[in-house]
Amino acid sequence: MHLGSRTLRAWLVFLATFACLVGGLVVTLLVTRPLTTDALVDGAFEGAIWLLFATVGLVLTLRRPDNPIGWLYAAAGLVWTLYIPWDPWVDQLQRSGRPLPPPARLAALAGDSLWAVGITLAITLPLLLLPSGRLRSPRWRLVAVTAIAGTATTVVGWSLAPDPMTQTLQPVAKPFPLHGSAGAVADTIHWIGLGMLFACVPVAAVCVVLRFRASRGVERQQLRWVAVGAVAAAAAPLLLLPLGFTGLVPEDVFAIPLLLSVPLAIAVAVLRYRLWDLDRLVSRTVTYALVTALLVVPYLLILPAATHLAGSSGSLAVAAATLAAAAGFQPLRRRVQDLVDRRFNRRRYDAARTVDAFAVRLRDQVDLTALHGELLAVVDQTMQPTQASLWLRPPAVGPWPPR
Repeated sequence: MHLGSRTLRAWLVFLATFACLVGGLVVTLLVTRPLTTDALVDGAFEGAIWLLFATVGLVLTLRRPDNPIGWLYAAAGLVWTLYIPWDPWVDQLQRSGRPLPPPARLAALAGDSLWAVGITLAITLPLLLLPSGRLRSPRWRLVAVTAIAGTATTVVGWSLAPDPMTQTLQPVAKPFPLHGSAGAVADTIHWIGLGMLFACVPVAAVCVVLRFRASRGVERQQLRWVAVGAVAAAAAPLLLLPLGFTGLVPEDVFAIPLLLSVPLAIAVAVLRYRLWDLDRLVSRTVTYALVTALLVVPYLLILPAATHLAGSSGSLAVAAATLAAAAGFQPLRRRVQDLVDRRFNRRRYDAARTVDAFAVRLRDQVDLTALHGELLAVVDQTMQPTQASLWLRPPAVGPWPPR
């Protein structure tokens, strides 16, 4: 396929996704009555998530057109937004109590079943193809085929099963359900496909683990980014949960790291963008999290005591507690950074220790030959270049010091 044709197709998929989102906004403004702010905020939040998926797909397809992962993400964004222009219309028909015409029931069926296609496109297949876009071995082709077959079976079985659709405001009968024994067969097919679909997700995750264990060099660094994205997807909602109880953070915010951490990490891995900064990123994140926790606790302990000593001057107590916490920030940060680097960024820690030791020897070293060898050894240990050389200025000719 010609590169220009690939670029055109990538932009067409992205623009189709964007058009679905804009169409959903326009239809919402036209048909939804009464139009509430909460409905607009929820719709904008959901649309932003799918638009970010489509954007990740667009960037990957433009920068790495030979890697199918970008095309999978672009297709997932489009599939997840196909029903959005029709969803406000279907909801408004149900609110008004009018029966749904066949086009509305078809749109409701799309929103009720295409989620399965998105899971395979955005989760299962990218995990199997990470990071190069190729399967680990021909044996894993069976997993990919099973995931695709399970997705198709799920969609077809659910479309023909007699059960009503439940993703709408009220249960809605399907456009062409089967009844009797045929309906039972369709329902069985649906459940079999669902089992195949979800069984392939952990198997694909195992494939990533096996790739990581066998990887070296750049590929290992790419998979480390994916692992960090998976950890963020699991840990961030747990960290945001206390804020949800206070009402300061909407519940929908929890879905942001859960849905987008892994795709963003995969994008960094596939693009090979700043791969070797991962140790530094983890080190800084852990450091500032620990420093924040270690400063907040003393601050909360100092503030009551300072308030008691300051009497009625509450602002003076707050200022004193803040100054005490600020004074301890830099020394505490340096100490915690050193401890974290020793555990999470060993290369930086060892390099810093090597440079410090060389600086101590440099004060007492006067032999240029020995200094030459030690300096090259330090550069090799800390920077790990492919080759290194040292040029020394030749001594001046004539009396010293010059007149």
